[in-house]
Amino acid sequence: MRVVPDAKGFHFYTGIGDYCGVSVHSLEEFADALQYVCSEAIVFHFERGDFQNWIRDVIGDAELAQVLDNIKTCERHLAAESCRREIVERVNIRILQLEANSLVSGRRKNTR
Repeated sequence: MRVVPDAKGFHFYTGIGDYCGVSVHSLEEFADALQYVCSEAIVFHFERGDFQNWIRDVIGDAELAQVLDNIKTCERHLAAESCRREIVERVNIRILQLEANSLVSGRRKNTR
């Protein structure tokens, strides 16, 4: 799975100019950080579509970005902690899918 340089990492803020000291460079790091980053940062970025944009434009996973967009569209008024759990669950499911796809691809290459 893709790891990006610091300049393209996701940097968590609680508001414009209020960096909260957490940056991530892959989906795995993103899923981990979502578990402990302050809820204000989650609400700030989720409402703006920042998670979806980073996943789509930097990580290159339009499918996961759309899944997160669907959460926003269908459940706009989630409480911060419910929102956190929902995003973490969807990201972790996607990571498992990507890992499974990688294993299947690896097996196909080894059998040729």
